[in-house]
Amino acid sequence: MKNHSSSVYLMKVCFTFTIFLLSACSNMGKIQHIEVFVAEISERNDEGFFVTTGYKKVNAITTIEEGKNHIKTDIKAIEDFYNIEGNYIKTEIIHSNFSKSNVTLAEDGDSRKEVLQEPSTILIPDDKIEHFQLENMTEEEKEKVKVHVLSFMDIF
Repeated sequence: MKNHSSSVYLMKVCFTFTIFLLSACSNMGKIQHIEVFVAEISERNDEGFFVTTGYKKVNAITTIEEGKNHIKTDIKAIEDFYNIEGNYIKTEIIHSNFSKSNVTLAEDGDSRKEVLQEPSTILIPDDKIEHFQLENMTEEEKEKVKVHVLSFMDIF
């Protein structure tokens, strides 16, 4: 895998996360996670080892819905990419969704991505390029991130 930010990888991670959450909450219904964090980007080098090549700042809304007969996930995210020295590279606006029927076992998913050339995440300090996660977000911070991320979904 060349880059951890690929849409397929994002959908697989989301689905795995969904299964994990569903096993913990069997009658879950619908939940929504709003997150602000920084993640490392790794690539495989010539020797076959994964090395950190940069970072991405992320604002994300993950919605997971589980019914008796289905599972649905929806991810809306803003990802600002930086190289290992902390220089800005690009921004990706991502909307991915995945669903699976527990009756027919049919799976369906879609992922769309737009690239921007201006940093667009919020609530992450400029000097925080490594290992940052905004924990214990207030309701006001969650709402601010939600409104901000949703405002970018109009470009699709």
